[in-house]
Amino acid sequence: MTDTLPEGRRLSRRAFLSGTGAMIVAIGAPRLLDPKSAFGALSDSQIGPALVDPLQLDSWIAIRGDGTVTVFAGKVELGTGVMTTTIQLVADELDVALAKVNVVEGDTWQSPDQGFTAGSQSNKTQYALTGGVRQAAAEARLALLNMASKQLGAPVSQLTVSNGVVSVQGSSSTVSYAQLIGDKKFNLKQTGKAVPKTFEQYKIVGTSVARVDIPAKATGAFTYTQDVTVPGLVHARVVRPPTLDSQLVSIDGWPGRKQPAGVIKVVYKDNYVAVVAEQEWQAIKAAEALKVTWKVVPLPSFDDFYDDLQNLTPTTNRVLIDTKDVDTALAKAPKTVTATYRYPIQMHGSMGASASTASVEGNTATVWSSTQGVYQLRGAIATALGLPAQNVHVIYVEGSGCYGLNGADNVALDAAVISQMVGKPVRVQYMRADEHGWENFGQPYVISLKGGLDASGKVSAWDYTAWTASRGGRPGPPANLASGVLLGFPENPLAASPPATPSQAPNFVDGSNSGPSYIIPSQRLVTHSGVHSFMAGPLRSPSRIQNTFANESFIDELAYAAGADPVAFRLQHLTDQRLSDVITLAAKMANWQPGPAAAKVGKGRYLTGRGIAGMLYEGNNGYNAAVFEVTVDRVTGKVAVDRVWSAQDCGPALNPDGMRAQAEGCLMQTISRSLIEEVKWDPTGISSLDWSSYPVIRFNGMPKTFDFQIIDRKDQPVWGAGEVLITNGPAAIANAIFDATGVRLRQLPFTPARVKAALKG
Repeated sequence: MTDTLPEGRRLSRRAFLSGTGAMIVAIGAPRLLDPKSAFGALSDSQIGPALVDPLQLDSWIAIRGDGTVTVFAGKVELGTGVMTTTIQLVADELDVALAKVNVVEGDTWQSPDQGFTAGSQSNKTQYALTGGVRQAAAEARLALLNMASKQLGAPVSQLTVSNGVVSVQGSSSTVSYAQLIGDKKFNLKQTGKAVPKTFEQYKIVGTSVARVDIPAKATGAFTYTQDVTVPGLVHARVVRPPTLDSQLVSIDGWPGRKQPAGVIKVVYKDNYVAVVAEQEWQAIKAAEALKVTWKVVPLPSFDDFYDDLQNLTPTTNRVLIDTKDVDTALAKAPKTVTATYRYPIQMHGSMGASASTASVEGNTATVWSSTQGVYQLRGAIATALGLPAQNVHVIYVEGSGCYGLNGADNVALDAAVISQMVGKPVRVQYMRADEHGWENFGQPYVISLKGGLDASGKVSAWDYTAWTASRGGRPGPPANLASGVLLGFPENPLAASPPATPSQAPNFVDGSNSGPSYIIPSQRLVTHSGVHSFMAGPLRSPSRIQNTFANESFIDELAYAAGADPVAFRLQHLTDQRLSDVITLAAKMANWQPGPAAAKVGKGRYLTGRGIAGMLYEGNNGYNAAVFEVTVDRVTGKVAVDRVWSAQDCGPALNPDGMRAQAEGCLMQTISRSLIEEVKWDPTGISSLDWSSYPVIRFNGMPKTFDFQIIDRKDQPVWGAGEVLITNGPAAIANAIFDATGVRLRQLPFTPARVKAALKG
């Protein structure tokens, strides 16, 4: 351990905290954050709220003296456009201009706890009739109209609102929202009596409003979490072991040389080691040179991984569906099909490596993070620091490229723990190897399916068994994150297997898309989940993309066995009209030519085929169907996606351009994950540590044509659009490869080597 240098200037956290949450998340905020520009100083004894009461109207909406409206949202902007649709909603409900609405997002001292921003739940939550921003805005409108009614002496029924000004019909009497309550509190509980406008009544919702965050991002004026800086800030780098379960033996400093310039301290706890320095580059070089000895616990065999996955012990075993007659139905079936699908470990691979800044002062802490859940991260950090949760202030600042549990939470835990150890505000900036090697990866799967066809060619039996593994997850216990494991916090034990009683009815699409979307009389669904050596966490469409790959590939295999057209075969087994509608529309868009798959396999070098996949996401969060057209190079094995047609139904279309943008992002990522993405390792650690060893798709890998159509259902609840198209990609591409070549690929990614080997086989 080295001696701590004199502290110098310290961040005065209390002079900073009461106002800067809003400043940081404001679009186009300055890059250098001035801690003295607070709205008001807190007393030394004042600690943040344990809970921002969601029943209080002031927890959601504030009217400022200049007529602007501030919305306090528990959901945050991850690049999906949710802040834009939130602003559209509030502007419409309150009848104010878009430019008058601002959002404070993800602040444990200012915004309600709306859980994680994940799973395509944000718009679904904010636009719900209860419990979100839509309800709060309607309550605020009702309260403002009641105030105006008293002041203007007219009943609410005779009042109209335009641009935040209330008028009496047939009269010149007016009063503005600012005049009614500007810079004051409502001091009201939500009544539940306010009725939000219908989607037919909205004028801004449903239109393609431009993203409010893009101008500042395009000009470089936007403040990302990587940009946060405060006075007295020092920098740290974590010195990580070769593998997660390796054990620290010794820290031997810098043998044969002096302590590197700028180093303040080497900190450690259990198997966690970090170097703190005055400047970032000093921390980088010192961490690289620090001699640390580890007892390495090797990772399992990469080549035997899928076999090992099926042999993990113990496992949590769940029976999701069991009609008790599957074995009999399979035995009676004139035709049966058996297939096993393998889905690899993949990573989030955020383009910008994660960063966080934290300041721990005595019994309080402030953390700036691009987390998807400020309250949940607050809990993990509070446990790690030994502080009450309300003493930890987590402020959301947008990061780069987040669509699941990337390194944002882990780096925030790093910054907070190191700040407490060194007694200074600390910034931790990951490098590419940190981001790639130490995130919570997506879950691998092996899914075995058996199906039977009756004499009429319909599916009579469906037998699904899945094996997967995970470790850790979203913040809660610190050990859900890699740094928490290294710090020695206890990991959650494997859940016990529940009684072998089905948890859902047959023909029901569950939250993980385990069950098929199709009506099949005899079904059995069983899952086995264990613990492996890799941290795991939600990666865009977690479990849904893996299950849909298997299910939509298998329904295609059954259609082929029945000699049926893949589109007609799907529709024949559906009673869900909305799913039928997106499948029918996607096929029409693609000018689908009916007939069995692989009916016209060519003999040249380049073979072209089409495949379809369709599903209801999570059972209640969006319909999508997609047709992919691919070209397969028989010589090299390379697969190119040439054209894609997709139809989508997520209830009301809140922002059509925004939904298309989400679909384009889904398309790019699903092609990448289907064709090239796979985490690799050897016994000494993860080897996919850069963009060469873990390549992702480039823009030149996108299809030449993408035709996307929205079914706008204003009479239905709002559902999510961020994870629907991506979920269909792997199966649709696999089905297209089969149509082109007559060869079925059942293991992702469909790399040239894997395709070439399958064609030879």
